[in-house]
Parts: sequence; C-alpha cells; structure tokens
Amino acid sequence: MRKDNIFQVIKDTPGVSYNEIVRKTNLSNGVVTHYILQLINDGSIEKYGGGRSKYFISSIPKKDMETISILRNQTNLSIIKLLLKLEFPLPSGDISKAINKSASTVSVSLKNLQKNSMVERKILKKNVKLTADIGYKITNDKNVRNLLSKYNLD
Repeated sequence: MRKDNIFQVIKDTPGVSYNEIVRKTNLSNGVVTHYILQLINDGSIEKYGGGRSKYFISSIPKKDMETISILRNQTNLSIIKLLLKLEFPLPSGDISKAINKSASTVSVSLKNLQKNSMVERKILKKNVKLTADIGYKITNDKNVRNLLSKYNLD
C-alpha cells in the first residue's frame, strides 16, 4: 500500500523530489527511503541527478528526465512559460520584471536553460549597450510545448 502510494506520486509527478514525496504521502523519511530503494531495486523507478535528485518512473526517456528536472525549478518554468507566449525575443530585464524575480536569479536560470538548449540568445539591435541588446527565445517551442503537456508541467 505505502509502496504503491509512493510509486503513484512519482508516476503522477515526474521529476518529483524526495521532500515532495514525503509531503505528498505524509509518510516518515525512513518509510519513504525504504520504499524508494525497493522501487529502484525492482526497476520501477529511477533516481536522476546528484545532490537534489529527482525521481521518475523507468519508462521515461533519459533526455526527458533531464528536461523535466530543469523545468521542476519554478524560475526556469516561469521563464519558459513566458517565452512560449511570445513570438519575439525578450531581454532578460523584461523577463525579470514579468516573472517578478531578481535580475541575477533570471540570469542564472537563462544560462542554465541556454546550456541545455532550451532557449537561445538573439541580438535585438535596439540599443548600443550589448547586454541590453540581447533577447531570449525558446529554441524549439513545439518540442517544449509537447513536453509540458505530456508530463503535466503546465
């Protein structure tokens, strides 16, 4: 019963963190750890990433696990959702204002999203200042939209 409950949380919430599993199941850390290890050992789930690992059912492709892990970060997800609404590149300052996050937080997220080929930089040719002349847009919006929909991230 508890094992099934934990598996269902992981199935319904791909990329869920350990702490989220504990919160959603109302089980103790020891019980959650015990059953997660059982689920990993029997091949039902996979642990992805180091540090703050994410958990997935085993049928999810590795590339999707990577992308979902990135989008589990609320700032990254907010940026992606904002850029999906637009058909033009947006400067980081405008992104920062739109999602109500500091410029440094947005900068770190944009670098991470860019490193993982989810967003790309475009020169806007609006200003003389180089940093204000760069906008960001989704690299492959169809792929991102499909992923958000497929794994209930929107």
